[in-house]
Amino acid sequence: MFEFIFNYVEKDTFIKYLRLLMVVCVYIIFRQYYTKYAQDKLIKQQVAQDERDQAEKPEKERLEKERHQEKLQQEAASFGWGKKTRQNAKVQQSLLEEKLEVLRQRNQSAYDAAEDEDIEDLLE
Repeated sequence: MFEFIFNYVEKDTFIKYLRLLMVVCVYIIFRQYYTKYAQDKLIKQQVAQDERDQAEKPEKERLEKERHQEKLQQEAASFGWGKKTRQNAKVQQSLLEEKLEVLRQRNQSAYDAAEDEDIEDLLE
């Protein structure tokens, strides 16, 4: 089949290059399949991790709030005069900080959405 090539190139050299070509082609083909498989596997792992995080999130938030309230109560208990007033002030301050954080997150997400819309407009 390749006898006409052997007039120009030695048989051993041709076989070596043919083997190399076959190895490179097989590598390229299997690399595409492996990359797709690895992406699918990574996405499944990330989805599973997100589901676990979502399941654990309410419990973590509840524990964090309890710790924060205990800390505030301990700080208020360490003072002598005006203990109740200081405790109420600390609780109000913590509630305001939580609400401020929620507002920051809303503004940040709105800002990100506006940036995305600007980018989409530029891409069109």
